Amino acid sequence: MKWSPTFAAIALCAASAACGAQAAPSSLPSHPFVSTSGKAQLWMRPDIGEVKFEAGTQHASAETAAGQMQELSASAMQLLAEHGVQDADIEAYEIEKKTVPVGEQLPPAYSMGRLFHVRVRDLTQWPALMAKLVEMDHVTNISSTFDRADSDDINTQLMEAAASDARNKGTSLAKAFGRKLGPVVAIARGPLDQVGAPFIEQQPGRESRGTAPQTGRYAVPDSIPYSQTVNAIFVLK
Repeated sequence: MKWSPTFAAIALCAASAACGAQAAPSSLPSHPFVSTSGKAQLWMRPDIGEVKFEAGTQHASAETAAGQMQELSASAMQLLAEHGVQDADIEAYEIEKKTVPVGEQLPPAYSMGRLFHVRVRDLTQWPALMAKLVEMDHVTNISSTFDRADSDDINTQLMEAAASDARNKGTSLAKAFGRKLGPVVAIARGPLDQVGAPFIEQQPGRESRGTAPQTGRYAVPDSIPYSQTVNAIFVLK
């Protein structure tokens, strides 16, 4: 088997205490160590849908614009209720009011908008709800995501699986150099770009909690990915 120079250098550094001694004391542990990463991924059928949309009106009269905004909000709430969405799953933000120019010879008009963030727990209602929502006048910027009610449990299980994967890789790498894997001395959910003993500069890890926001695609997916990545440093015996 032919190793690339980069991989060989990393492997030798992980297995040798001398490599740690040659590096700057503040950047690497003084003991021999090995750094590994573990990953775990799972595809699951979603059972929750979330949709965000904006409702807005515009008129030369502030009073008329406010009345139209009130009617539009009531229509949106009624539509959601007709499709089984509970009030507790609707987050309607404060109405935003601003003036917008309409022409050189005309006074500015009043524009009012409101953002809605809705959680749909019965996905059998999703297709009909989205079709009606798309058809509504003065409703824009519709985006949707999907998740599961037990996503926290799923990510906990995936984190454990990723940690196990990292340990197994570390064990195999240590064995390849005639060493044994010792205790873990540093853990990060993101890349180990900067190693320090006994601290690590932690960076955001990869934690999929459902789909990323999508605009213009409103069908319920058959499955969505969840994944976890963990990086760890182990002492070499």
